[in-house]
Amino acid sequence: MQITDPAMVRSLVRDEAATYLAPFLHGDHSVAEAAALLHLPLAKVHYWVRSLYDVGLLEVVAETPRKGRAIKRYRAIATEFVVPAEVLPSGHFERVMRRSNDEMTEALVAAAPEWVLAGDFRIHASSPTRSSQDRMLRGGGHRGEVTHQSMWRVRITEDEARELAQELNALRDRWIARSRDESDLTPYQLSIALAPMPD
Repeated sequence: MQITDPAMVRSLVRDEAATYLAPFLHGDHSVAEAAALLHLPLAKVHYWVRSLYDVGLLEVVAETPRKGRAIKRYRAIATEFVVPAEVLPSGHFERVMRRSNDEMTEALVAAAPEWVLAGDFRIHASSPTRSSQDRMLRGGGHRGEVTHQSMWRVRITEDEARELAQELNALRDRWIARSRDESDLTPYQLSIALAPMPD
């Protein structure tokens, strides 16, 4: 469903909106059920449900009478929301990307400070025309096996860049499908980017 209503757009582009909408995009739930699914505090989920309901993104589909206040079951008004680029706040994606990069840096520093903050700087060349720079641990150091960051530059054709982008998309989709978002497992931040360098 395309959303252009200003209040709905403001609600959808808030940082955590997708998280709190997720249960209701797949079916109807009470606030307590959604909180249990998301492993989040009931009060916080209640606040978000109320906010999303007030702007019209959620609807009440059933009420179960009980002593005191009835239990309401909510569902999103669509299974997907699309905000057209022309109604997004100016600079929206740039802010999201900067925040994501900052979060990734913070996560890397927290997970492997001995590598990120104290690693040696290395420049090496795999050929007379191909060089790279990287961090490395001083002899015998150990970087956590579950921490990784790589940045490199390749010279490839446009067709090869399309092929690489497809492979990266497939890799992303495969691991998203394996993710157990409803569990108490540790969340990992993953960032993959590909872009031609400006002249």
